[in-house]
Amino acid sequence: MSFSSVPKVKIIGNDKIVHFLFYLIFVILWGLAKKQSYFKIKYDLLIVSIAIVYGIIIEVLQGVLTVTRQADYYDALANSLGAFLGFVCLYCMKNKIFNKFF
Repeated sequence: MSFSSVPKVKIIGNDKIVHFLFYLIFVILWGLAKKQSYFKIKYDLLIVSIAIVYGIIIEVLQGVLTVTRQADYYDALANSLGAFLGFVCLYCMKNKIFNKFF
């Protein structure tokens, strides 16, 4: 029996998980890159806003400028949710909320 005869398992929405995780990590790393160790909500909200707008623009441009790609609203939603959860994680890390539970 060869490996090519083994049926492949297709996970629906697998790329959405990748979109979500990319934007989550993107926002956390960007938020941690600044010098302040405390939480400045205006700056971190700006980071999330830029990440969400960037994700939406990329999806729109895929549908408008390319022939082989299409815009996917669920990709934009996964990007936005990942960015928002990244913001929540950033808030918790900077305010040491995780330390109370772990």
